[in-house]
Amino acid sequence: GFVGTSLLQAWTMKLCATAIRAVGPRVGSHVARPTASSFTRSLSTSAAGLEFEDYGVFPRERPGLNYNLNWSLNKNGVTPAGDAFHLTKARDVEKLSLSVEKVTKPKASEAAPEAGESALSFADFDGALAAAKDVLEGAKTLYVAEGDAPGTRTQCRVITDSATIAATAMTSILERAPKREEVPPLPITCYVSTEGSPFEGFVVEQGDGVIYCEGETVASVVLTGANYKHSKLAATISRAAEALKE
Repeated sequence: GFVGTSLLQAWTMKLCATAIRAVGPRVGSHVARPTASSFTRSLSTSAAGLEFEDYGVFPRERPGLNYNLNWSLNKNGVTPAGDAFHLTKARDVEKLSLSVEKVTKPKASEAAPEAGESALSFADFDGALAAAKDVLEGAKTLYVAEGDAPGTRTQCRVITDSATIAATAMTSILERAPKREEVPPLPITCYVSTEGSPFEGFVVEQGDGVIYCEGETVASVVLTGANYKHSKLAATISRAAEALKE
């Protein structure tokens, strides 16, 4: 018989020895800093531990169930508990009939602080990042918006449990990027939710040599809590894109 979505994803996690976004050396003031901490999700249980009466059949892909997207989210440290929708153009928002909110013109001062370059410590950022991933993994539905940071060719992914945040990011913040057959880890990854403790910040770090190339510089953004604003997301994405060039 067909394996349900939740069972499929349990199996997917068991097949994956390590589904992580490992952290490399931190970057700040053009000098690499030691990593404050590293978050690794080790999934050591083998697929043999999942038994079926006869055999299992993978469910067919459908809107909300895309294997390439789910695997790429695993690399971001987020395993979907349910459906995950991929938005790469405004048409995707229309197909899902998602609502879009107005985005006020962002001010540079609205950008979230950068860890290691402000009062925000790497340790505090890492704790908030782990908490944000937990919130997103507990959501029934995830939305993943992708495009270029405003005015750049720096690709950005926004992972959120809010349809409105994703739709607004896709149509009013990100610029459409060239179509890709696969979904590789992108230079900027944003973890966004109105749930969880209020937090805003981002970090720039060197690639780990596993998910990202060692010579690559990447940024992670965390915006959580009831005080979330679209303009802050826009400003922070732009600031992160600038930081990647410094």
